Amino acid sequence: MGVTSPAGRRLRPLRPRHVNLLLELFVVAAIGTGLASWAVGDRWSGWLVVAHAIVGISLLALVPAKVRGSVAPGFRRKRPTRWLSAAFGVLVLATVALGVSHATGVWYGVGYWSALWTHSLFAFALVPLFVWHLVTRPVSPRPTDLDRRAMLGGGLVVGVAATVYVAQEGATRLTGLAGGDRRFTGSHEVASYQPARMPTVIWFNDQRPAYIDEATWPLVIAGQPITVESLRARARPVVATLDCTGGWWSEQSWDAVALSELIPEPTGRSVRVESQTGYDRLFALDALDDVYLAVGYGGEPLRPGHGAPVRLVVPGRRGPWWVKWVTSVEPNDRPSWLQPPLPLT
Repeated sequence: MGVTSPAGRRLRPLRPRHVNLLLELFVVAAIGTGLASWAVGDRWSGWLVVAHAIVGISLLALVPAKVRGSVAPGFRRKRPTRWLSAAFGVLVLATVALGVSHATGVWYGVGYWSALWTHSLFAFALVPLFVWHLVTRPVSPRPTDLDRRAMLGGGLVVGVAATVYVAQEGATRLTGLAGGDRRFTGSHEVASYQPARMPTVIWFNDQRPAYIDEATWPLVIAGQPITVESLRARARPVVATLDCTGGWWSEQSWDAVALSELIPEPTGRSVRVESQTGYDRLFALDALDDVYLAVGYGGEPLRPGHGAPVRLVVPGRRGPWWVKWVTSVEPNDRPSWLQPPLPLT
């Protein structure tokens, strides 16, 4: 990729070394912004989603320079690992293409294998290949890499990517594609106020319990057993949006009770909410007014796949924070920040 200086003098194309360093930087940035958009509250994830998209398009912008400077010479030399390198490149392109498909709404995927979820799976599959590439073809950054050509070239790539992103967003809306109405987090609306149609998904291996009996459900709050029936008697409508990391969102009127009402004077440094499966999340004490235990939606009980008989509702947080099949709500001595930003199981 050639660049032009502000004075109009054409500069030489980026060196292969610079292209490789930029690609490595963009891959790390793509993974980081993608995971961070899941981990933070949805009020903040919109900016991360935009950054994630621009980084992905930047990867595409560098493909011609990468092919010309490294891929083609490697195939001509018949390097033994050339096909693994080719697979890595194809997987990167497929990952970006799936992200664009989801963003525009051109293709949603098949069933639970949504375009965005497949995009995420491909991204996870890229990690070991990326590490292999770093180990076998190390390119150690040097102070001299920050020369004028590299800075202008990198800036141009990001600028072109940002322009393409804005054009893509405009075209998506002008042509009436489904992606034009997606939420700022990138998610598409599904079954709002129609709980029977809301998807049932899980986080990794957080499997639904085999047997659910509301009358004997073992719910304990601050050391005291409590029945689901008594919880339902205290519930009130709470309108909140479940924004799933699988790329969909659904607004429902949840029949719920705030944790601050159930534990009015909590001890410790946080509150731990645990599922029957062992899945858990910690919440700061000053956040309990905005964290709820829900026993239904729209006046009807929760369905098993949606966390029956008791689930967590956390407005402003993405799906992994909405713990299903809750059995325990207990004060905890560990601060809420001392946990993985995303559950690891």
